[in-house]
This record gives sequence, C-alpha cells and structure tokens, in this order.
Amino acid sequence: MQSSLGEGNTNPLALFIRHRPTVTHSNTIRLSGPLSVEVNYAVYHPSCLRFTLSIKPARITEAKSISWTIGMEQQNEGVKTDLEQYARDNAHLDNTAVRTFAWQRVTVTVKDHKTKKPKEILSQVDGCELLALMGPSGSGKTTLLNALARREAAAGSKVEGSMLVDGTSPSLGEFRRLSSYVEQEDALIGSLTVWETLNFAARLSLPSSVTTKERMRRVESLLSSFGLVGQTHTLVGTPIRKGISGGQKRRVSVASQLITSPRILFLDEPTSGLDSAASYEVMSFVKKVAKRHNLLVVASIHQPSTSTFELFDKLLLLSAGKTCYYGPVDQVKPYFDSIGFPMPLMTNPAEFILEQTNVDFARDREHARLRLEKLQTSWVGSPEASSALAAIEKHREETERRGFSSEELSRSNRYLVPITLLHRSFIKSYRDVVAYGIRIAMYTGK
Repeated sequence: MQSSLGEGNTNPLALFIRHRPTVTHSNTIRLSGPLSVEVNYAVYHPSCLRFTLSIKPARITEAKSISWTIGMEQQNEGVKTDLEQYARDNAHLDNTAVRTFAWQRVTVTVKDHKTKKPKEILSQVDGCELLALMGPSGSGKTTLLNALARREAAAGSKVEGSMLVDGTSPSLGEFRRLSSYVEQEDALIGSLTVWETLNFAARLSLPSSVTTKERMRRVESLLSSFGLVGQTHTLVGTPIRKGISGGQKRRVSVASQLITSPRILFLDEPTSGLDSAASYEVMSFVKKVAKRHNLLVVASIHQPSTSTFELFDKLLLLSAGKTCYYGPVDQVKPYFDSIGFPMPLMTNPAEFILEQTNVDFARDREHARLRLEKLQTSWVGSPEASSALAAIEKHREETERRGFSSEELSRSNRYLVPITLLHRSFIKSYRDVVAYGIRIAMYTGK
C-alpha cells in the first residue's frame, strides 16, 4: 500500500477497521516516508480480546521506500486482569438460574359492567422466550404483562393458563424474587442523585448477607452499564429543580430494578413519553445488558421507530385481547405478505402492523373489524402458530424440573428497612426546603 504522505511527515498514521492495509504473505506493508505507526485495538465482553499491532521500520532501500514488519503482541496478563475485573463487577447480573420463561393459553376474564357476565379481555395467548408486546391502545398489552408478572391483571379479574419458569410453576414469593417489574411512570424521588437512587434501591432490596463493598460495586457497575457515570451526582430532578433527561430517568428506573439481579425483567412501555432518539437509547442499553447477562426481558411497547423495533428479537402482536402474530421480528414482513397484507417498501413495520390491527380509529369500522378477524383467524391456522405451540410443548417436556437456591430467593433484612427509609426521608426533606416552605405557607395562610 503506497502512502500519499511526504518524506518529511512524521505524523502517526491511524488505521481503521474499515480501511485495512493490504498485508502480503510475508507480513509486510510498504509505505513511503519515515513513519512510526502503532495500532491499538481492544474488544471487550463478550470476546474480551486486547492486542497491540506495532509497525516498525525494517530496512530502507535506495528508492527510499520503507519495508515495515508487523509484530503482534497479545497482552495476556492485561486481558486476564480485565476479564477477572469484569466478572467480579458484573457477576451479580449473570443469569445462570432461569433459562426459559414460557406461558400457554393465558386468559384473563373480568365482569362486564353492563351485562354483569364474564368477559374475556385476553383469550388463550401463548408465548415463550424474550419478546416485545405490541398492539393498539386497549389491545391487552399491559393486562398480559401484569398477568405474566403475577400482578393483578385488572380489577376483579380471573387469570387462567400456565406460566412456567424452567418447566416449573414457582410460588408467588419465589417468582417475585426471580423477577422485577418497571412501571410505565418513573417512580423516582427527584431530590436524590442518580447514585443515591440506586444505592437506596440496593439497601432496601438486597439481603443483609451482601456487604457494603459488594453493594457499592453493584451500584457502580450498573451506572457504567447504563451509561450514567456522567450523571452519578446529578439530581434526578423536581418540578422546581432541573435534573437528568427523560431518557436518563428511564435508564435509572430500569437500573434500580436490576440492582437485585432479577432473572426475568418486565417493562411496561419503557419508551412512553420519549422521542424516537431517547427511546432507541433506552432500549439499546436494555438490550445490551440483557444479552450480556442472559436476562429474559418482556416489554410492552406502543409505537416504536424502525430502529427501536429492530432491537427486539421477537414480537407478540395483540389486538382485542387475541394474538395476531408471534415470532421473530425479521419475519413480520414475510408473514403479513403471505396472508394477503403486503407491507409497502420503506415503511416502518411497527406503524404498518398497528394500522392493520387498529379498529377504534378506523374510518370504516366494519371493514376494520373484518380485517382484524382475518388477521386473528389467519394466525390460528398458520404454520407459525403451530410451530410456536410445538416449541412450548417440547420445552415443557424437556426442561429439567428443579427448585431454586436460597441465594436466588434471598430477601432484604426487614429490620433495616425502616432505618433506610428514614435516612432517605431526611435527605429528601433537607433538599426540598422550598417545597416544604410553600406547603407551610399554604397551610398557615400566610
């Protein structure tokens, strides 16, 4: 490879992966000019490789061209140190306990206020693995998410169906300690900093067997994993005092639920109220952490952008409480094409499928209702639906039944909780002096 740099130029030459030099079988690169080149390239988890490429002058010919010999030095000791440090800092997040979470024929029934008769708001919904829950407003996304998280699906509702963790049906207490749920609205105390928010979450939820040093390490690793190191000592924010952005608040909410190292994470519309850039930012951090530590994530999401939609591995599409599609995200277009609903080119897939499954805001309600019925019946009779059900049955038969260890099911020390809450309340009161002053003025009428 001939360089265009002059003979007297001593600036370093930067080599990027997309502009790789041509290397001959003798491992030499020919460049013009007396250059000293060093390339450092590091790859962290999961590959965790670090090596240095050094290019040094070998000999100078009469034509003033330089033959450079490539030498590679693998920094074994440095790699080993980085691997060990990374493993220590993030071991609590690694999911080696729960391999799969599956559900079959989940049905939620409530009483109709008018007829006083049972009414199904979810009808025999199946699924397994990690996925995104999508559908128009009122389709049953949050109801299904609450049912799967073993929370009250709806007022006075009755939940039927099987929900299995590694082929077993854990008790409510076991399941609550294996999973975490992130609410749609951020329930954060604005007068606390980001670090304090995660620290108090750890103190209120981790067992007493976790040392202070270990707790601090978990907080620091989560701040790093979610890109919040720069906001460590920034207030979350109140109506009076500005704090972190909306996207950062969502990341803090997710991180505060991961402090207990859940194996299954439920997210109720984590991108609600965020613009497309912030939504992508939040979900990309969630996916990075989930993939890195093998977590199972179920997230309801309303109308993501194309880039955010493509972050998900699988999709469960609901409308009127019934399944319209379940499978890989990259198979959405082929599936809808195959059942007579071709997706136009250069179209956001999420926007397209929501238009097809939405009845409430359609101009022709009857036509929209018939279209939805076709989507639902097409799914029931599709090979994709049969494959999904077969996979669940196979998983049910093959998964080894087992219990959960005491470490997985450990809980916080209930005697320390009141002290921690009192400490948090003192900090909040100290920093919210203006708010309390306004309240006193209102109550005293001054």
